[in-house]
Amino acid sequence: MHSLLLGNGVNRAALQKDWTQLLRELAAQFEAEELVHHIGSKPLSMFIEELCARSTDAFRNTEHAVKMAFAKLLEQITPIEAHRRICDPFKVILTTNYDFTIEETFAGPLYSPAFLYPESRYSLFRRYQAGTKDVWHVHGDSARPSSMVLGYDQYAGSLQKIRNYVTEGVKIKKLDYRLSSPVKNGVLEFESNRSIYSWVDHFLRDHLHIVGLGMDFTEIDLWWLLLHKRRRANQTGKVFYYQACLTSSDDTPVTSLMRSLNVEVIPVVADSYSECYLRIADEIEGRIKSYPELLSLSEKYIEQKSFQATDLARPKRIQRTIKFSVASED
Repeated sequence: MHSLLLGNGVNRAALQKDWTQLLRELAAQFEAEELVHHIGSKPLSMFIEELCARSTDAFRNTEHAVKMAFAKLLEQITPIEAHRRICDPFKVILTTNYDFTIEETFAGPLYSPAFLYPESRYSLFRRYQAGTKDVWHVHGDSARPSSMVLGYDQYAGSLQKIRNYVTEGVKIKKLDYRLSSPVKNGVLEFESNRSIYSWVDHFLRDHLHIVGLGMDFTEIDLWWLLLHKRRRANQTGKVFYYQACLTSSDDTPVTSLMRSLNVEVIPVVADSYSECYLRIADEIEGRIKSYPELLSLSEKYIEQKSFQATDLARPKRIQRTIKFSVASED
């Protein structure tokens, strides 16, 4: 069972624009060009919060207007070959993108919502069907701009929803009980025996391939899930992180942390980003063939032993005790 987590990298190659250019256009629409001076050193989430906070209108009204404008900027994206090549091996696709480029790649305009439970602001159950593909928009979608996770406040709210779902459960109005992740309880065949489940369950259960995602540290919901997946005693899926590069690059803070979480980092170098993603598609096919099934508990145990080998090799320290003299009482 393999799932794809697709970020904006392939869209950027298709659009021939990066986030900086899109944010410049967004700032111009709201007459806030002065904000672009430090745009390279600001995460997207904080740029959006700053754009809303500087408005004289009510914050929520400005936030909605910004999301509507941002959604329109994303309508410029046309699918390219890399979209199909990367997504083709997967039935389950998780994406942080707000647009419907993936759906249009496989179903044209004939994709349809298949939400397992209706949501307005957050996206535990936001699924679309495009042919045989299940596409989960984990940060919302442009058809409902209020669901788009752009500002830091909504990132924090998204993490809160995810953590509740994985731990104590979330309240579903049509149910008389709180719904929590089946994977947490060791139920792996959740598609067939649960009417409501989440993309979070695919993230925790499956072999996960991360493509086109910079994994900025403001993506607190995704980092929390990676940490939780690593900490689980019954982990059943590996994580592969494909790093598209135009030149050979050294280890970064992101890839360093990824490796610490037992993620396999695969740098892929080419002359253009479009070519990088086509090569990544080849890398994905090879790894899917290498892991046709989920990890068994014995395989997971072996992996943990291998990962902790350096710790096991260290000599144990003997704890010494210190004796204190006790004065006799008069």
